[in-house]
Amino acid sequence: MELAIDWTSVLQEVFKVCLLPLLGVLTSCLITWILAKKKELQEKCENDLIDKYIGLLDATITSCVISTTQTYVESLKTQDKFDEEAQKIAFKQTFAAVMTILSDEAKEYLTEIYGDLTAYITNKIEESVYFSKSYK
Repeated sequence: MELAIDWTSVLQEVFKVCLLPLLGVLTSCLITWILAKKKELQEKCENDLIDKYIGLLDATITSCVISTTQTYVESLKTQDKFDEEAQKIAFKQTFAAVMTILSDEAKEYLTEIYGDLTAYITNKIEESVYFSKSYK
């Protein structure tokens, strides 16, 4: 008595029992991997954007402090007229210049990062002035 094996039926059963569940697992793994890569790219883009705006703000503040020093402070110092009131005016000019240069988009984004953008810019201006004095 010879048994005839229907290989087509066997292969269909193997496919149903083994390969179909494996395809589900592989699809799930692929989706998880794609989502992880997407999140990684979003974080990298976010970090690049943060770095861009922080760098922009720091460069703008430094540039404005140097500009105010060159156009306003130095001339008053040579005349020995750089008093407390002149210091306040110099700060206001620098702050106004920074705020004028920054785009609305940059201001919004930096406010999200720092919270109180005015306080942060004020501190960074003071820091920049301090370092420019130390540098001289």
